[in-house]
Amino acid sequence: MKKVKVFLGGYINYTNAQNLNCRALAEYLDKDKFKIFTLTTYFGEKEKFEVNTFNCIRPFRISKQLGFLWGILHCDIAYLPKHIDTPLWVLKVAKLLNKTIFTTIEGNVTDESKPNLITLFNGKKQMQKHFSFTDEIYGITKHIIEETKSVLRIKTKPLLLGVDANKFTAKLSEKLSSIVFVGGLIKRKRVEEFLAIAELYPNLHFHIIGDGPERNNLQQIASKNIVFHGVLNHIKMCEIFQKADLMFLPAKSEGFPKVILEAASAGISSIVYSTYGASDWIEHKTNGFIVNNFEDVKAIVNLLTTDSELLQTTSKNAIELAKNFDWKNIIKDWEGVIINLSNGK
Repeated sequence: MKKVKVFLGGYINYTNAQNLNCRALAEYLDKDKFKIFTLTTYFGEKEKFEVNTFNCIRPFRISKQLGFLWGILHCDIAYLPKHIDTPLWVLKVAKLLNKTIFTTIEGNVTDESKPNLITLFNGKKQMQKHFSFTDEIYGITKHIIEETKSVLRIKTKPLLLGVDANKFTAKLSEKLSSIVFVGGLIKRKRVEEFLAIAELYPNLHFHIIGDGPERNNLQQIASKNIVFHGVLNHIKMCEIFQKADLMFLPAKSEGFPKVILEAASAGISSIVYSTYGASDWIEHKTNGFIVNNFEDVKAIVNLLTTDSELLQTTSKNAIELAKNFDWKNIIKDWEGVIINLSNGK
């Protein structure tokens, strides 16, 4: 059987949501069926991969374009999730060469009250022009599909992202003593709400994993029961997860936060806002908590400080949630998409 040559348009040695997804695909796609091509970058981790890689060197703005061209020239099918990073001229070359392209939409596209893809492209027409060179567009959640279908020809069924569940040690949270946040310390993440909860519960421990331009400001106003850890490698993050009993993500604009599944793999359920379709994967008070406002957040934390049985139940079910999204299972859907696109050429 001839292998399908697949280009994954992400830098798999550098931490970023799309890069990590490409890294997972590079690991889990069946090597008996697919030959993988992907990118690395000089400022990422120095690693060896069992796939074909193009290392983007200095000057990065030039070498990354050569990297994307290299991938297109070598592949039958390209998965290009980094929309702003993918050069338009490379997409045009791909079409001239009859290469098949698919992508995923992983965040807000149209809502002007939040950071959105239209703004990143400096307008709807520019965005639509970019995606006109893409054969198939998938949303990673039903919510994203509904929000996007008015402006892009997006598939009606989501193409789900996964988690490396086996890379986390599962444990049951039995008593609420520690709450964690994971993410960039930027305005959109609304980390000041995490600080506000910490101030209300001085007897609980709070951990912030991540870094960003807001860190100094947040540290200056943070209460003494908060520890800022900065960016952690996987081992260190797992150590914090072993201490944590709950995660709170205050952002109101997200796609499908990978950290929810990573925390769930460690037995940590999450409090998240309802504004980005979390009900697609979280069942309230079963494997996590969906809230509408800050008063709801306080009510949930109050409840969990006294109802350890509920915390244990959501912790146990969070582990099952993560298993459902394990890349070992999710990868079958991705392989099906690639095979179908390959057969359609």
